Amino acid sequence: MFGKILGFGDLLSALAIVLLHYDFLITWRIGLLFCAYLIIKGYLFLPDVNSVLDILCGVYMFIMLFGITTPLTWIVVIYVGQKSLFSLVLS
Repeated sequence: MFGKILGFGDLLSALAIVLLHYDFLITWRIGLLFCAYLIIKGYLFLPDVNSVLDILCGVYMFIMLFGITTPLTWIVVIYVGQKSLFSLVLS
């Protein structure tokens, strides 16, 4: 059950990253909420390599709040999205 909740949070984070990329219907507060979610979740499970990647995705999302987007956005979306789908399906 806990894995599904985290997977749903990751799915919402991936959606928030896409919306931030296109600057569409998302405020900086919502973006900051999902950015903090990724960083805190990564910190809680820190010895794992995926947790370090979660922290990096959260930091990248924080940079996106200032309007800076790169093609790296799609790599982050694919990573967080596939991670959420695996969490939702396998747990």
